[in-house]
Amino acid sequence: MSQITVSNFLGRELLLPQDRLYDAEQGLWAQPGEGGNWALGLAEPAVLMAGGVRQVEPLVEEGETVAAGQLVVLVLTGKLKYVQAPLAGVISFPAELEQAAGRAAQDPYGTALFSIAAAKGDSGPLANAAVFAKALSDSDGSRNPSGATGAVSPTCKAVYQGIGGQRLGEGGEA
Repeated sequence: MSQITVSNFLGRELLLPQDRLYDAEQGLWAQPGEGGNWALGLAEPAVLMAGGVRQVEPLVEEGETVAAGQLVVLVLTGKLKYVQAPLAGVISFPAELEQAAGRAAQDPYGTALFSIAAAKGDSGPLANAAVFAKALSDSDGSRNPSGATGAVSPTCKAVYQGIGGQRLGEGGEA
């Protein structure tokens, strides 16, 4: 399988499989299957940025027809991540969805969170691996090539520098 390499993403080298498409905004991969059926999961950069995956909860019923942009899954990480369907179609979930959370960190490209049977030929806003890699180059993960934790985003740096610049007087007052 052909892959694109992304260097220094949170201190790691990532390999993006080229046999699928990506939703850069949500950090999803989508792999086309037979008859317009797409398997979808979290791409490795999204799993790394989230700090892992704790739980996955469906927000729609198995077999429901969903619209592109509709919220379909809640992923519990260090935060709540609501995932929208990038394609319209009939949604289904793997029988072992409860175990998908643990496997998503170990094997993000082998762990589908849901599938959508979309209209044949519909790939919606999904882009190839090269476009996804380019989007990653302008992300927080690429701006932190050493993988440092704490105070690495511009907002965090500003807050920590502001705190560090304060002079506390006796009794803890500024």
